[in-house]
Amino acid sequence: MEIRCPVCKEALHREENTYRCIHGHSFDIAKEGYVNLYRHKSETSGDSKEMILARRNFLNKDHYRFLLEELNRCIDEDDVLVDLACGEGYYTSKFKAKDRTGIDLSKQGLRYASKSDKDGTYILSSIFDVPLYDRCADKVLTIFAPIAKEEIVRILKEEGRFLLVRPDEDHLFELKETLYEKPYRNETEEIAIEGLIEEKQLKIHQKAILNKEELHDLFLMTPYSNTTSPSDKKKLDSCDELSVTFAFIIDIYRKV
Repeated sequence: MEIRCPVCKEALHREENTYRCIHGHSFDIAKEGYVNLYRHKSETSGDSKEMILARRNFLNKDHYRFLLEELNRCIDEDDVLVDLACGEGYYTSKFKAKDRTGIDLSKQGLRYASKSDKDGTYILSSIFDVPLYDRCADKVLTIFAPIAKEEIVRILKEEGRFLLVRPDEDHLFELKETLYEKPYRNETEEIAIEGLIEEKQLKIHQKAILNKEELHDLFLMTPYSNTTSPSDKKKLDSCDELSVTFAFIIDIYRKV
C-alpha cells in the first residue's frame, strides 16, 4: 500500500526507519513498527490503555472468533484491505488479504498491532483524513466505530466493497439487564452511504457463559464503561458468571 504525505499529499517512501516525501516532510517509524501521520500531535485521541488491554484480553479468548471467520469469508486473498479504526489489530492481523493496512488514533492499540503483526501496515491517523490515495482499496472495513463515509468512498476502488460491523438488537442484552433498571435494545435502522449500494446484510449471533474477569473486560471495552453510573457498575461485581448474547450485523456495500 502506497502511503501519502498528510501535509502535501505526495507519496511517502520508506528510508530505513523513516517515511519521507519529495518535499522533505519526514515521519519516523516507531520501534513497534507503526508510523505516526497524525498532524495534531499535541492532542490525545483514541481508546485508553485500559480499554485497549481489556479488549485485547477479551478478544484473545476468541469469543468473537465467529465474527472474524464470517468477515474472512467476505474477503479474498488477493485483496488490498484497509481497516478503519483497527484498534490493537485483532481482526486486521487475521484477515486473509495479501495487503492489510490498519488505521487508528490510539498509540497504545497500534503498538500492540504493529508489534505482533509485522506483515501489516499500521498508521496513526484520523479515519476522517486517511493518508492513502484515491481508489486504492478492494475492501474497507469499519468494526464498531464511526463511519467515515466520504473517506470510505474515496479510497475504495470501483466495484470495491465496504464492510460495516455493528451490534444487532440483542447484542449484550443480558449485560445491560444486569447493569440497568431499564435495559434497552440496540437500534438497527438501515444506514445509507452516498456512492455505495448495500448488496447484502448478514446477521450472526452466538451465546457464551462468561466468568467475572471476562465480564469485567467486556464491560471495559464497550461504550457503557463511560456512561454507566458508579452505583450501576458495582452490580457487575456481584456477578460470578453470566450467559451473554453476541449479536452482529454485517452490512456489505458496493461502490458504484
